[in-house]
Amino acid sequence: MLFSKAAQAAVALAFVGSLNKGSARTVAAESVGPKSPPEAIAYPIAVFTKVFKTHSFLELSDAIAEIGSEGVEMTVRSGGQIEPERAEQLIPDVVSALSKNDKRLLIAATGITEVSKSSEKLLTVLRDNEVRYYRMGYYKYTKSSDSVSMLQQARNAGSKAKELAALNRELGVVGLYQNHFGNDYVGSLLWDLTILMEGIDRQHMGVAFDLRHLRAELSGSFQAAIDAVRPHLRSVYLKDTIRQGKRGESLEDVPLGEGLVSRDLFREALLAIQPAPISLHVEYFGQDPIPIEKIGPVIQAYRHDLATLRNWMAS
Repeated sequence: MLFSKAAQAAVALAFVGSLNKGSARTVAAESVGPKSPPEAIAYPIAVFTKVFKTHSFLELSDAIAEIGSEGVEMTVRSGGQIEPERAEQLIPDVVSALSKNDKRLLIAATGITEVSKSSEKLLTVLRDNEVRYYRMGYYKYTKSSDSVSMLQQARNAGSKAKELAALNRELGVVGLYQNHFGNDYVGSLLWDLTILMEGIDRQHMGVAFDLRHLRAELSGSFQAAIDAVRPHLRSVYLKDTIRQGKRGESLEDVPLGEGLVSRDLFREALLAIQPAPISLHVEYFGQDPIPIEKIGPVIQAYRHDLATLRNWMAS
């Protein structure tokens, strides 16, 4: 099971304590400035903004400027920072606010899993505001149906994905499907991603390869999973975790580079994708919105992990 909120808080406090003591982490973080390195042109880094949900768009823009990434991955889905019904009104406001600090809305995290009038409208709004990449919603396995095997359910999801990829091609956008940790998610087994993406051109839809979820799901066979999904990789999602407990049955999220996700693993994934935004997630503070008066340690954590990622990209 995942580690508790109390454990999350302990990890966060320990991390902030090390920052305040002037550790090597602080030195690394301070090397990150507002200017982007050359590789950012091809692989801009998006900060996932879930914990910034209560910030205004201008406050978010200032926070991202302080972190130093090229832009953001923002939730544009039910219960997210922007409700899909308000996207046409609010997406231009987000883009404008970010542009004041020379930042961009790089990825929209949506709930889209199939072609519909509402999904086509949202994707058109994103396209018209120069947001080319969107994270898809998740296909789920239904265990209550004995008549439909998991294999067939993955194929059924693949049929929906093909139709959506065709719409992406028509509109000029790219769908990203994240492999997620957990029993119900199509893609959590990793091999089922090859079924989901079979016959789909990754120019229009591909896998957002979450390395934390890869290593959380697989131990000795994760290299085989990389080889299997390599032709479908379109982006890389970065966060890190370690195993805890007597049998390694629980997970504790940690700063990037301190857990199961290594530089070599990232480099292998990076070399497999075409130029696209990369998404950086900091989850060792939890995933609940954090008010602006308490966001300082989160910004420092993002600066630290961004510095680690920059070093991995440059080496």
